[in-house]
Amino acid sequence: MKSPLLNSGAFFKNRKHTISYRLPLYLFTDVCGGSWIQIVFVTTFCLYACGLDVEDSSPPSSPKWVHKSIPAAWPEHGVDAHESQGIHLEWEPNSPDEEIIEYLIYRSTYFDVSDSIGDFEFLAIRITASDPSSEYIDQSAVTGAKYHFKIKARDSGGNTSEFSAELFYTLLPQITSAAMWPNGLKSPLPVDRGLSWVYQYSVAMEDYCITILDIEDTFVWRSMFSPSNYTGNNQSWTIPVEVILNTDRIYKWRVDMGAQYVDGMETAGSESAWATFLYTSQ
Repeated sequence: MKSPLLNSGAFFKNRKHTISYRLPLYLFTDVCGGSWIQIVFVTTFCLYACGLDVEDSSPPSSPKWVHKSIPAAWPEHGVDAHESQGIHLEWEPNSPDEEIIEYLIYRSTYFDVSDSIGDFEFLAIRITASDPSSEYIDQSAVTGAKYHFKIKARDSGGNTSEFSAELFYTLLPQITSAAMWPNGLKSPLPVDRGLSWVYQYSVAMEDYCITILDIEDTFVWRSMFSPSNYTGNNQSWTIPVEVILNTDRIYKWRVDMGAQYVDGMETAGSESAWATFLYTSQ
């Protein structure tokens, strides 16, 4: 007959990814030939002076992409073209409790000819200790190629999450700053308040979006509109009179292109570099 447990010394040491066990001494008794024989089994997985660390092997949760902002919103969020002629990616950071040390970004290419997607290949790593931002700009993306992206998270215990959901984007040709007027710290805004540019690929895009900031990056105006024509190269837009500009101030402006809309969000586009103009009294 077994005796009751004589000493219960088990306890748990609460730490992320680590559980320390200190097992008790069990005292067993049995009956043999009508006399008690006490047999002591001492199983010690850890001395009372230390603990046995066991890593938690459960993976962290899959990262989630930041929802793309509507085209007219500022500042922009989510997957988008970037003025550096790359593709901007943005995701929600995992909970601090998960102790994520890095995010792993993967990319595949869509092939029009075969109507298929290639294998996802490792693209980049974002180490949270050196770069806590949850953003990445894919500057190796090629204009005209349709890319699909996924991301994983890895915690301090070496556990890796499942893939995130998949998203995709295509870069359109960019408007160069040399093809934008006015452009220069001393280049005055015309009396008619017109901005103009040359774009030779209008057939590939569906609309423009003009953004105006002051030189300190304070938001001034943002407006979407359709091209005046899809065959000509010269395009222009007039700053509305309701847009208040301060005399002798420098402003910056940018032209975004959007196309291939899905649920109201563009999945293809580009952003020009920033051009500048000087507003004088008129």
